[in-house]
Amino acid sequence: MIPFTQDIGAFFATIYGGIFIGVLFDLYRACKQNFNIIKIFSLFYDVLFWIIVTGLVFITINVIESFDLRYYHFVALFLGFIIYYNTLSKLILKMLNSIIGFITRSIRRCISCMCNISVNLYYVIIYSIHLLFDTIFYIPNLIFRLLNSLSLKLGKLKRVKSKS
Repeated sequence: MIPFTQDIGAFFATIYGGIFIGVLFDLYRACKQNFNIIKIFSLFYDVLFWIIVTGLVFITINVIESFDLRYYHFVALFLGFIIYYNTLSKLILKMLNSIIGFITRSIRRCISCMCNISVNLYYVIIYSIHLLFDTIFYIPNLIFRLLNSLSLKLGKLKRVKSKS
């Protein structure tokens, strides 16, 4: 027989498990509010949430009582969830929404900056290559044609001078 004080300790430990389930529920709600992909695949994420909660309940009961399941474990889990939901849930949900919003805005800004940098880097590389090819091919060709044109004009001038 387990002493009564040990039962009370297990009861309060199971209440903490219910509070932790409440925190997970608020995290799930915050993700569902902020990400459209979770709204689309809502059934999948609901099942995933309940699998995680079930695993947490089994871990809590295993740590506390070594799978010696009693009715008050379920009462304590429910009581812990209700206490959390009625006291801290709104504050935690608001805080989680602001944290998730800040993280998503920061990631979007980083991606936008990286895209702007890559576009600018693209133009720097393209214009540098364009300048390089201009200096290698166009400018010597221009100088060659200019010299060619000058030599033709000088040749005509020599012929005109030689005829007179």
